[in-house]
Amino acid sequence: MKETLYKISGLALVVTIIISGCKETPPFIDFSEKIIGLKDTTYLASSIPSPVVKAIYIEDLTGVRCNNCPKAASNIHDIIVANPGKVVALGVYASTLTNFMTPWPGFDNLSTTVADDIFKDIYKSPGAIPTGGVNRKEFPGEVITISYNSWSSFADIIKTEESSLIINDSVISYDSTARKARIMVKVIFTKTYTEELNLSLYLMENKIISKQTMPAPAIVPKDDYEHNHVLRKAITNFSGLPLKKNASTVGNYEAGRVFEKEFEVDIDAKWKAKNCAFVIMVNRFDDTSKEVLQASELDLQ
Repeated sequence: MKETLYKISGLALVVTIIISGCKETPPFIDFSEKIIGLKDTTYLASSIPSPVVKAIYIEDLTGVRCNNCPKAASNIHDIIVANPGKVVALGVYASTLTNFMTPWPGFDNLSTTVADDIFKDIYKSPGAIPTGGVNRKEFPGEVITISYNSWSSFADIIKTEESSLIINDSVISYDSTARKARIMVKVIFTKTYTEELNLSLYLMENKIISKQTMPAPAIVPKDDYEHNHVLRKAITNFSGLPLKKNASTVGNYEAGRVFEKEFEVDIDAKWKAKNCAFVIMVNRFDDTSKEVLQASELDLQ
């Protein structure tokens, strides 16, 4: 996936607190998540690369006690197979709907506070799962939350749309003893874009074997179900870090504008590094849109 995805990178690291208003609840900012700023710069490139199409980004709101959630995971698999190298998926295991999301005793707890933030603040706490979004986009006649049975048709729309930017990314180093990774993200604008944008980074893990309620006619849960694309943590705030041209300017990006940003990331000892990957996206996060303009998946190893 990493070799064929269109990538973009970079950004100026500034954590902003969204001022509360009548339309938007300020996102939770987890100050316990330490972001170590390394390279952090922005400039105008001497040449502008050709535009590329958008990657398909699927956010799967799911749970370990949801009997239809494996069907949604199967749909994601089919979309990935049909669009090799062009799909980024993220399994969002929130905890709000206890009937569907309560962890199984004795098994890995896949729920996270960042998943709760995405579930509540982006998707407005839907009352049932599986559901989710495609590039967090509100398509004509739709809301941001889309039935998993419709993901494929909306993915077909996204893959024809041209993005305003490219993401390039790489793992600079990974210390397996200290379990620290250093990654580079570079964002390049191929054409002008007016609205304010954020850079969001998450860490996910694949091939997690854990218990899962299965679709009918299964009677008992499956103890050795394979969970993929599982959101483990946010490296930025869940809403992302503003791409700032300078201390006071976000938005109005020129063609050729480049952001370069390095991150240092701690990898928890219980996560298998060989199965971990970074999800990197450039997205809006304002009162009118949470759309993901481009996304990339970067394997840790």
